[in-house]
Amino acid sequence: MGVIGGPSAMTAEEHLLLNEVIERQFGLSFAPAKKEFLESRLRPRLASLHLRRFIDYYLLLQYDLEGELEHLARLITNNETYFFREVYQFEGLFADGLDELRKGGWAGGELRVLSAGCSSGEEPYTLNIHARAAAARALGLHTVIDAFDIDVDRLRMAKEAVYGVGSMRSTSEEQKEQYFSNFAADRWQLRRTYRDGVSFGFGNILDIGSFQKPKPYDVVFCRNVLIYFSEAAFQNAIGNFARVLRPGGLLFLGHSESLIGRSDRFETLRLERCIAYRKLKD
Repeated sequence: MGVIGGPSAMTAEEHLLLNEVIERQFGLSFAPAKKEFLESRLRPRLASLHLRRFIDYYLLLQYDLEGELEHLARLITNNETYFFREVYQFEGLFADGLDELRKGGWAGGELRVLSAGCSSGEEPYTLNIHARAAAARALGLHTVIDAFDIDVDRLRMAKEAVYGVGSMRSTSEEQKEQYFSNFAADRWQLRRTYRDGVSFGFGNILDIGSFQKPKPYDVVFCRNVLIYFSEAAFQNAIGNFARVLRPGGLLFLGHSESLIGRSDRFETLRLERCIAYRKLKD
């Protein structure tokens, strides 16, 4: 049986304690003005665990944090994403962005890209579609994309590559026909050709060991994720991206996120239709 009447309302102290855990583990910060939002996200989990108070959930996290992290990540992350979102950044990368990479020391050939906070895969797959179009124009260009997220359910969806109408809201009928096959009513699966070259795995932006590879990346995309981070977590994330990028590599953030005046590891680079950030030499 569940808790009769559901868990009691979240107190200010409970909000403070839970927010500290969430910020430390994921970088996300829920200000006092977002207390009710956080409460609404966590309340179903408390009910399923038969917990009466939010302090009980906090104590559970102290006792079994590792066992509960997967559930907590699923509850608090914002998975708003869809195909062909802000494609001007992908277009910018495969236009004058490649020339800027060459100026920074990229030799051409393999282009290593990281998609951080990839959710259910719409971003890295859209990037891969643009990469394949670019490869048809640039002889020898081969793009390899690694993508990671903290929500294992979303990663499972990404690997299946089956999407509903929400994910397709910016996809034209022509694009659906070219890149997808019908899977079911109002469900489409990305064709295998455009899934090849994209690898998904679990990773936490604040834990560089969870996503760093022996070979550095040429490009990192982390869009519309850091806007929810505290300043300390933001700086931690940017530092991690600087460590996984090679000198001269490019970082792309969401349109509401900026590094201007916030990091001495990158310089602002104006591409034809967007801004990127180039890693300075160590």
